[in-house]
Amino acid sequence: MPPSSESVNRRRRFPWWAWLIVLIVLLYAGAWYFAAHQARVYLRAVVAPPGTGASDACIGLEANGFPSQVSAVCSAANYLDPVTGIQLSTGAVRTTTFVYNPMRATFAIQSPLKATLGNGTVIDSNWQNLDSDIGGDLTGITYGSVFISRIDSSVSLAGAPGPFKITSDHAEFHVRQNGPDLEIASRSDGSRLETGFLPANLPGFATSFEATLDGRANVLSGAGIVQGEAVQGSIQRLAIDFGKDGALAVSGPFRIAEDGLLSGDFTIEFENYAALRATLSNSFPQASVVFDTASILLKSLSGDGKTGKITLNVRDGRVSLGIIPLGVIPPL
Repeated sequence: MPPSSESVNRRRRFPWWAWLIVLIVLLYAGAWYFAAHQARVYLRAVVAPPGTGASDACIGLEANGFPSQVSAVCSAANYLDPVTGIQLSTGAVRTTTFVYNPMRATFAIQSPLKATLGNGTVIDSNWQNLDSDIGGDLTGITYGSVFISRIDSSVSLAGAPGPFKITSDHAEFHVRQNGPDLEIASRSDGSRLETGFLPANLPGFATSFEATLDGRANVLSGAGIVQGEAVQGSIQRLAIDFGKDGALAVSGPFRIAEDGLLSGDFTIEFENYAALRATLSNSFPQASVVFDTASILLKSLSGDGKTGKITLNVRDGRVSLGIIPLGVIPPL
């Protein structure tokens, strides 16, 4: 091929390579800026969850990161829910979004956390590490998970003579949309309860919780649950497990009416009821008569002398075991 023809071909090929490079740079820049935008969106969703009406209280917002991820950071965060009166303050909050997948993010929160509830209850929490994974689509957040290690919380109830402490080696919380419904799950391991005003000396325990709220999937996308609005769903499992000292689990459908009264049919399953009675009686001696009476009832319903289950019916707060009335649950 003559030298002049080769030179012409090179000139013809060069613009295509140049345009390709420019296109790649533009795509990357667009993805980076979109990831930075999403990092801020997720950060604000963590600091002031959508649908709550709370104001964005991110202190010292900064964005940084290159080349594959972008972080948005608040040096501290404050939260006030104008409906419930809940106030929260935490240490630094960081969300990290990935350029190659900007709809997913991770976030971390530094302790301590201080919460003041509308009824005057104050909660102070510290933890070793808190990480999470959240994600969604263009309509909003569709799932989220939180993992906490070595959490230590002090709870001061309004009017109580002193605080009580709850500690856990590990705790986690998950929430996600499933069609029109909202699924919630949590668990904790190595948990302990200590009080200075009640002789409660419970052994270490684990907890687990799985539930579905009917028609509430849009809560993650910003639709709030209006105070006084009816809520219904089902508890797949709510359990407390003392290991060799017994275990207790509750499941069943429920409905909380507009007036706060609970209705539902709850199946209570128990394991090693004799050890469970001893555990609760030793921890709460002032209620030992109640536990002894319940133990007699459970023993009569137990098939093998160790495990069994009963079903409690709740209608507008009134609790019964079949035709036997047991008491009343006040409005929630």
